[in-house]
Amino acid sequence: MKPIITALVFLLPAFSPVEAQKEAVPSSGCMEACLQLAGGFGSLAYFPGNSNLTVWDEKQQEAQSACRVQPTTTEDVSNILHILLDASCRFAVKGGGHARDPDDSVSVGGVTIDMQKMRSIEVSADRLSVKLDSGHVLHSMYVGLENYNLTTLGGRVADVGLGGFALGGGFSALSPMYGLAMDNIFEYELVLPNATVRTINDQTHPDLYFALRGGMNNFGIVTHFTIRAVPQGQMHGGSRIYSVDKREDILEQAYQLTTTWKNDTAMAFYYRFEYDQEADDFILGMNQEYAHPISNPPPFRQVNEVPFESSTLRIDWPSNFSVEGISPSGGRNLYATVTYYPSADLDRKMQDILMEEIQPIKDIPGFTPSLVIQPLYEAAIRANSERGGSAAGIEADGPLTVVLFNTRWNNGADDSAINALAGRWVQRAIDAAQKAGKHHPWLYINYASKDQEPFSGYGEANLRRLRDIQKRMDPQGIFTSTGLCRGYFKLI
Repeated sequence: MKPIITALVFLLPAFSPVEAQKEAVPSSGCMEACLQLAGGFGSLAYFPGNSNLTVWDEKQQEAQSACRVQPTTTEDVSNILHILLDASCRFAVKGGGHARDPDDSVSVGGVTIDMQKMRSIEVSADRLSVKLDSGHVLHSMYVGLENYNLTTLGGRVADVGLGGFALGGGFSALSPMYGLAMDNIFEYELVLPNATVRTINDQTHPDLYFALRGGMNNFGIVTHFTIRAVPQGQMHGGSRIYSVDKREDILEQAYQLTTTWKNDTAMAFYYRFEYDQEADDFILGMNQEYAHPISNPPPFRQVNEVPFESSTLRIDWPSNFSVEGISPSGGRNLYATVTYYPSADLDRKMQDILMEEIQPIKDIPGFTPSLVIQPLYEAAIRANSERGGSAAGIEADGPLTVVLFNTRWNNGADDSAINALAGRWVQRAIDAAQKAGKHHPWLYINYASKDQEPFSGYGEANLRRLRDIQKRMDPQGIFTSTGLCRGYFKLI
């Protein structure tokens, strides 16, 4: 063992006090855990944890794990968790690695459990469901299902991980028809906080089934999802880019698509309002999605008359549309979100606030703030109450509008300025929605910033139930804010 220990100590990064938060010195327990993982997993254990690892956000890329391990089975995950529990070693679970903050999917000074080797696909005999390993990214999932002329409730960005996407909710092109991804998951395989394995559905463990639908990573490590399968060939999709002088046209068309066309459940869309730093101006883009291979489908005919700058509209496979949604890795990213009832005036106000707030900092290197605005239709809200309801507890009379504030920048020196910008935009956005009488408290947790409290929007009864379930299933507090797995939003 001595040569291994020497090698491990040599490979661990040097830490300066200034970098302590992102490069915590591994505990002796974590070093011992890493040695055990090296012995048990061989070439699937990496020292230090960032060796041969690329994640989307630079803040996470800078985080240094003591080691990283890649399980290939649920049994592996259980064994890894046993080792970490015995060593009292902190850890994070990485699916796609598309999170934005250290400890979300890259552990700071602990062990990163990297699920990317777990990507099996098992279609049921009746083709109505599919069992997916949680290590999939959305592109690998789409490609695998397209071999069967099937799809499922996946998202719009190829390199997003299935695990975080589905546990947080999951907006999809199919959401107007079936709801969010979490409302189409029939069964989970879950490694509990004590490292035992359970199959979770609405019959075997109704409380945990409720909690996993929107409860994020607070109840253990999901290794498999059994989710609805949908027949799907090619479809209509793509985006069009518009100059800012077309803003009023796009505002009106987006409102009509949200309200007048809400019953055409084959249709989904979202649009963005984005600052172009090089041009020092804003642009707009609208992404169209229609579940059938019909060019210029009826819901989009009016907006398709608006003059545009460029277009990628076409008939294609869902996997290829997801590739179009990728944003490059290597920058620093921040999300925040608000929700309100549909209003073209409020959409405009959200954009006006952004234009005003960025002025003092618009020259920050790599600064690309944008708003992504999309509807959550009634069918999706109704689906949230099926099979015992979900933790998210979405209740609304009519469709909702969900706005993602999304910005990217280059340098850590500008983190504070960007965080302050997001805070100002969120507060002014909420104030405007409340003044208009259209604010809704629910927040899409996958879009929320660390300064927001998305669980508070789930409702007092649901939040109380979630905390009771966690205390019962995790009495040692392993998946709490003071436990061994502290990333993402915590209930306790």
